[in-house]
Amino acid sequence: MFSLIVCTVDRFDQLERLFRSLVEQRYRDFEVIVVDQNADDRLSGLIDGFSPHFTIRHIRSPKGLSRARNNGMAVATGDYVCFPDDDCWYEADTLADAAALFAVHSELAIVTGRTLDADGLASVSPTGETRLVLTRWNYLKCGNSNGIFVRRAALADIGGFDEDLGVGSQSPFQSGEEADFLLRALAAGKRAMFFPELIVHHDQVTSEYGPRQVERARKYGRGFGALMRKQAFPPYYVGYRLFRPVAGWLAALARFNFDAARYKRAWLLGILEGYAAWPRWRKS
Repeated sequence: MFSLIVCTVDRFDQLERLFRSLVEQRYRDFEVIVVDQNADDRLSGLIDGFSPHFTIRHIRSPKGLSRARNNGMAVATGDYVCFPDDDCWYEADTLADAAALFAVHSELAIVTGRTLDADGLASVSPTGETRLVLTRWNYLKCGNSNGIFVRRAALADIGGFDEDLGVGSQSPFQSGEEADFLLRALAAGKRAMFFPELIVHHDQVTSEYGPRQVERARKYGRGFGALMRKQAFPPYYVGYRLFRPVAGWLAALARFNFDAARYKRAWLLGILEGYAAWPRWRKS
């Protein structure tokens, strides 16, 4: 059985879209754990409407994506656990494909897949069309949290998500939690593999460079900087990851694209801030 841990706040229509996609699943052995971070009961009618179609367990959690996922994992009963966002949706064969991959690859603790938009274009994070064994060096090419499927038995060795990382955390580090989860799995000796044929859908993240996007880039950059410090990546890797936004910033300035330049600069500053602040935060 699969346990789908869906953490949600301030959304309704997108969550309904996810639920509709779950009604269409060819593989029927699953439960949905809705980890509700809303202050009101806006989801009660939606949950009641879909409860006849599949098992839904409704729990409450304070805000913070990593905290909510951990609270969901604490009550999960499935053999496999996955983490669909409240604004993603599945193909009819998503769970069937994940189950088949686990059956064929008994050595794997984690399988990951691609996140595509409705037109089949990569969204959320860049991934390719070639199967990859996950390593410390290619983890950014192997999907995001929407496409992580993990054997629940492996969680005892991996642990949950780091609650100092991720959107809604009380820390300054608003990203990096799923990468940290995968890297800790590898450090614990677990094997993981990316399969491009395993598909989850998510709308494109906006490519605009407005004030909100610039602010988010800085917050997410802090998470990535903290991740690199926590995971003790070597200086040459950190330098490479800093060089990329520096190059993008200078290229945007050369094109007089000042909105893009502000975005790249915010990402760069965020990485530096997160890398510097992580040890102090952990000691506080």
